[in-house]
Amino acid sequence: MGLVVADSNTNDKLDRWLRDDRFAGKFDQTLATPKSGTPYVVWPAVHTLLVGKGLRSVTPQEAQTLQGQGWTIVDVRLASDFEKVRAAGSLSLPIYRYVEGTSFWDNVKKAAMAVGFAMKATERDPDYGAKAKAALKKNQKVLLMCAIGGTLDTLVDLRKGVKKPIRDPERAFGRESRSLKAAYELINEGWSSSNVFWVEGGLQQWRFQGLPTEGDEE
Repeated sequence: MGLVVADSNTNDKLDRWLRDDRFAGKFDQTLATPKSGTPYVVWPAVHTLLVGKGLRSVTPQEAQTLQGQGWTIVDVRLASDFEKVRAAGSLSLPIYRYVEGTSFWDNVKKAAMAVGFAMKATERDPDYGAKAKAALKKNQKVLLMCAIGGTLDTLVDLRKGVKKPIRDPERAFGRESRSLKAAYELINEGWSSSNVFWVEGGLQQWRFQGLPTEGDEE
């Protein structure tokens, strides 16, 4: 299997990965080392593990039902976004944080995001696994929620029930998201994939479907 990064989002590492089998066997590096921030596992490797573990998603309505049965909605967005608005009864455990370093490249990243996007630069929290173990019970049943949800699907069903789904080269490794990256971290910390679901469409779909929210903006 060959991998190609088509483009990159500097702030959130949402790279657009394409499959190119011309490079099959030429790359076995799964750890990326950015100039700013700490090393992280590249998305195709994360996708492969999650698919292999059979990770499942739930709809917002299903998530609400499971929450009523004792599951915990874990919001993995930035803490500042969580404070503004969140699914009612959810717990904040952000997988990203604002850039804490002061190296040359850290400062370049901060300046670029501030000037170009009027945003604060973020980076993966290298201590996410340890923080999850401290905040949650061992193998606690969790529903991971980010802003968009993401997907592991590599097929697109344009005419459901009429034609077979087609393979989308733009989704060779699904669509990465913070909730899926958080699922990877939890599984690596010993969580069973049967106790970790992610919410389809994230908070956007939760709100669109009129499910209960709370926060400073509510």
